Amino acid sequence: MAVIQFENGFHGTYHIGEQTLKIGHELIQPYDMTYGAIASCFYATYLMIAGERNVPISGAVIRIDGRKRREVPTTLEYVKLRMVPVSTASMEQLEDCMREALQKCSMMATIRQVAEVDAAIVAE
Repeated sequence: MAVIQFENGFHGTYHIGEQTLKIGHELIQPYDMTYGAIASCFYATYLMIAGERNVPISGAVIRIDGRKRREVPTTLEYVKLRMVPVSTASMEQLEDCMREALQKCSMMATIRQVAEVDAAIVAE
């Protein structure tokens, strides 16, 4: 179970298990957590698919950003995800895994209901 405790306006501490995260102005913002959740869910799904296909991957750097709509409700309009994988697999194998992960990731499926998703494998 996760618990968020707020004090003195928008100053909070997010507790989940033994971990804590500070939330507030000039700290972690709600959409920062959303982007982290999307990228984490996507990568977990990607690893599952890569494993099923015997595509080697030992890590990745994922850069994710987005834009919210101006009109209410200010849902996401656009999400941009760039993944730099650590792998000896071919670009074709990595991209095939990405396409499937984008379709199977539950958070991506949720986000696609309101936002355009632009995702790509890139070399650093």
